Amino acid sequence: MSLLEEGIATGNVLPTGRKEKHSIDNVTRDFDIYRIKCDLLFYNDQNDRIATWVSEYNAAQDADLLALGREEYNGAIEGFIVESNPGALKKTEKSIALRGQLRPGIVLNDGRVIDGNRRLTCIRRLARQNNEAGWFEAAVIDDATGSDPKRIKLLELAIQIGEEEKVAYDPVDRLVGVYRDVVKNHLITPAEYGTATGMTEAEVKKLVDRAQFMEEFLEFCQAPEQYHLARALKVDGPLGEFGRVLKKYGNKRDQQFVKRAMFSNMVVQPEGDITRYVRDFGNVAGTPAEADFKAAEQQAMSELLEKMGPGPLTREKVSELRADRDLVDSFSRAGDRAREVVRRSKLMDTPAKKSAECLSDLNKILPEMLDVLNATELSKVRANLVAVRNKADELIGEIDDRS
Repeated sequence: MSLLEEGIATGNVLPTGRKEKHSIDNVTRDFDIYRIKCDLLFYNDQNDRIATWVSEYNAAQDADLLALGREEYNGAIEGFIVESNPGALKKTEKSIALRGQLRPGIVLNDGRVIDGNRRLTCIRRLARQNNEAGWFEAAVIDDATGSDPKRIKLLELAIQIGEEEKVAYDPVDRLVGVYRDVVKNHLITPAEYGTATGMTEAEVKKLVDRAQFMEEFLEFCQAPEQYHLARALKVDGPLGEFGRVLKKYGNKRDQQFVKRAMFSNMVVQPEGDITRYVRDFGNVAGTPAEADFKAAEQQAMSELLEKMGPGPLTREKVSELRADRDLVDSFSRAGDRAREVVRRSKLMDTPAKKSAECLSDLNKILPEMLDVLNATELSKVRANLVAVRNKADELIGEIDDRS
């Protein structure tokens, strides 16, 4: 279907006479704005936000959302958009009811909505309330983009993430998109993702690593590609610590163990700030606490795996596990013991480190450096050195008393 050709011929697409600038394939040009009947449009299934909702629908209904008819598909996605942020949607809906649609969306010539999901949702809802046809204002990209999944994705990224003043993506939604499009399906390269979103190569690499950790976490939960679970558990923060933590462990066997331990703690969440809690795993590496820490974590993980059971984790099951005080306490004790040993080790190391640093700094003062100082400056240096000597004598006395 050609939205413009057929829509204009049937009166379902009407030119407004207005134009709006957009950059497509790095070329900025003016696009005509049209009023389009809502029933000609459909939500973009390649949108990263929608991907998590599709996974939730498929898991709950044991069905394929993408196989539904257009109106049923649109109805399901509309429901997810409303549920995701009902307060914000209500404000947008009220604004459109009072002032009309102030900012046009962007659609492809097959009716796919690339930008404007929330505005379209509000207009659809208002139209039903008023028992009238809904009209969505948008620029129409009238080339072959609609038949090219890669160009659709790059366009969606450039508009939704690359342009300024857009509503921020949920971090997990971004990870889902990176995993599907860059890692799993190889639809676009990391370099192309960076170009479309304005990110550096290093930033994209970190995002790719985090997306891979997310999928491994879902596999640990026996819920591969159940992205709605990752979004509900807000896994982006702790996953961002994984790279730094794993570098502290020298071999792959230790890294795999620690990774599973961090996954387990993310499920149970023994403390409110799970990101900080996971970060502490790196502090244990190479300390006297490491062996006991691993043993305690192994025991806690065994309890968790037994209580998880054979099926995929759900949000309800996670809530049940987090309410199990015996299980939570097992993980808390493992982490608390390790942190206490690390704290004591640092306290014991501090006097030796500080005294070594002091000696190193004093060795940097060469006698010939004193030749360029005037009497006042020499007096200050002498006073400081006398104070250092007195403090050193005091500490030496304390050490002698303890020996």
